[in-house]
This record gives sequence, structure tokens and C-alpha cells, in this order.
Amino acid sequence: MSDAERWIVVVEEPFLPADAGGRVETFGFLTAASNAGIRMQVLVPARSALDVEAVEKAVPGAAVIPLPRDDSPLALLHVTPHMYASRPVGPLRRALRTTPPRADAVISYSFRAARLGQEIARVWRLPHLVRAHNIESAFFRAMARGSSGPRAVAYELEYRKLQLSERSLGHSPLVTAIADISLEDHEWRRRRASVTTFHLPPFLPVGALADEPAGRPAAAGDGRAAGTLVFVGSLDTAQNVDALRWFLDHCWDAVRARQPAAVFRVVGRRPEPGLADWLRAIPGIELHTDVPSVEAYVRTAAVSVNPMRSGSGVNIKVVAAMAAGTPVVSTRTGGRGLSWQAARSCAELTPATHLLVADEPAAFTDAVCGLLADPGRAADLGRSGRAYVLRTLDHTTLLARMRDELPVRAR
Repeated sequence: MSDAERWIVVVEEPFLPADAGGRVETFGFLTAASNAGIRMQVLVPARSALDVEAVEKAVPGAAVIPLPRDDSPLALLHVTPHMYASRPVGPLRRALRTTPPRADAVISYSFRAARLGQEIARVWRLPHLVRAHNIESAFFRAMARGSSGPRAVAYELEYRKLQLSERSLGHSPLVTAIADISLEDHEWRRRRASVTTFHLPPFLPVGALADEPAGRPAAAGDGRAAGTLVFVGSLDTAQNVDALRWFLDHCWDAVRARQPAAVFRVVGRRPEPGLADWLRAIPGIELHTDVPSVEAYVRTAAVSVNPMRSGSGVNIKVVAAMAAGTPVVSTRTGGRGLSWQAARSCAELTPATHLLVADEPAAFTDAVCGLLADPGRAADLGRSGRAYVLRTLDHTTLLARMRDELPVRAR
């Protein structure tokens, strides 16, 4: 790629620390583009002062520009979705009118940033690619169904606003293409949109895709803590908390009965009120909150569990665990989004199996215990999953796919 290529990238929020799925994927993309020699202006909506120097150090060659966030009650009452209204377009519009265009394309690296990206595309007449991490309306519909009272009403209202906004985005003359992270989401969107849509698998951080990243065991199974399970996820997100409670309420006692020495490490940020106390009261649980990096917890675990019950997109925690060579047990919902091969039990494992999938408590427990009881099979599954990630998520290939959808502008 030419080092003269220039992109404006609008992200949805500060992505450092990269301690949640969307942040991990965003950081992976930015570092991949930086390493490819693409010059970027990265626009970051932020609620508080942004450490621009730290972000620019993490993404060499990028110029980072903070944008204001609006979390006032008025943003909740806006006719557009809150995720749009809380990222106001006014300050950006004023800046664009006094700044000459210096880019070949604009990338909205989230549906939540797409309104800002459309404004840049409109004023500077740039090709505009939107990266979609999930179907936002589906996410909020699930939130509404899982809530009650005023919160359920607020989620339902946001869901209806998002339906209209997604429909508008899919037919917008200011959008060149939409890149869905999930195969299922791409299939959903391509039937409804008139703009070009395509499937673009997730970007992982460069280190996760290295042949022998520093600190990683030389082979899956080496350096892992026997009997240790890990769950990674933001602990203030309803879907993650629901998944965690489901596993602990329906599977954990049975796992401990069959594997008395088993330890379950829960790693995440910002536990919702009461969650930390509840977790610490359960035998065999280790809670690790707001850690600088989750990588060590994942790569030293015997098994990564992902018991998600709702949500869309791709669970980055699954992909990151597979990249670390850690065998994964997931529900079908948690394992959606990519074309990996799944098995329902250790007995069904083949060299082409990338993860185990189970939806019922007994089957999920059997899958976990089967891997804990047979480290050899667990290592085989970890190696197969890692090989899939290395083969499918190559940065050069993913960037080339994006560039294929962006018309080349005369420089």
C-alpha cells in the first residue's frame, strides 16, 4: 500500500485500554492500517479529556483529534438514536467548513460513528465505508426484552429509532459500503440495503496473530493452569452478566462436582452493583476487575467459556481465545458470526473442529468437563482454533478487502 494513502477514521469511543471486544477490534484495525503505511486522522468522541499523546504512541503515524460527547438529558430526548445524538455533528460540521480536505476516504469504525462519517463524506465528497460490529437494533431489542420498567421503555424507544436509522444508512448516498463483522449480520443487511454490503472478519491486535508472540506458550496446553476456566467480558453489560449468571446458576456446581479442583476466573471491567459481592461468595470463583490486559488470563486458562444467550455480531472474546490457542466452549449465540466448524462434544472432535458449542446446561457442562479431563484433546482443539484464526484474519487480506470497496481518488 502506498504511504500517500490517507484515511479519516471516526471511532465510537476511546479504544484504550483495549479491554472490551469492540475496543480490541478497533485497536487491531488501527494498528494494522498504521503498519500498512496508511496515514490516518483518527477522530475520537470522548466524554472526558483524551490522552492524545498515549493514543498516538499506540498508533504510530496517526493524528488523533478528540470530539465532544453530549451525555445531557437532551441527547436522550433527541429524535435520532442516543448513540447519534450523544456524538453531536455540529462541532465537526463547523470544523470541516474551514479545513481543506486531506483524505482519500472516510471510515466510520462503528455504526455509532456513522452519522459523523456521513457528514465528512457530504462536505468533502469522500467515499465512505461503515464498519458494523453488530445489528444495533437487535441489540437494543434484546436489552428491552431483558429489562423492565422505565429502562425497558427507554431501550424499546432506542430500538425503534435504530430501526429507522439502520434503514436510512442502508440506502444513504453518503455511504459507499457497509462492512459487517458477522456473516449472519451481512446476510441480514444485504437483503435490506441498496448500498454495497460485504462480510469483513474482525481485526485482532498484531501480537495475537504473530507466529510466536512474546509470553505465549510454545504449544497449546503448555503453561496452562490445569482445571482453570476463564470468562472475559465487560461486567456492566446486560448480555455478559446474563451469560455469567446462567453459567454459574446452571453449570458451575455440576462442573465442580466432577472437577473439584476447578477454578473459574472472571475477568472484566466495571462490575454492576452487587455483582462483585455475589461472585466472591461462590466457591471456586476468582474475580479480576479492571486489569491492564486480559491476555495472560486467557492464554494460561485450560478452557475459555462463552455462555452468551443473546446478542449479535462476533464475540471478540471467542476469537481472541482461539488466537491464544485456548480451547473454547460457547453457546451457538456466542459462537455466531464466522465460518468456523463447531462440535457438540469431545467425542465429535476432528482436526477441522475449531470450538465446542452447546446451549443446554448439561451439554455445556459435559463439554467443559470433557476438555478439563482430557488435556490432549483440549490442546488439539486449541491448536485447530488458532490455525483457523491465523488463516482467516490476516491483516493484509482484510485491509485489501476494504480497499477494494473504496474508489481510488486522484491524488
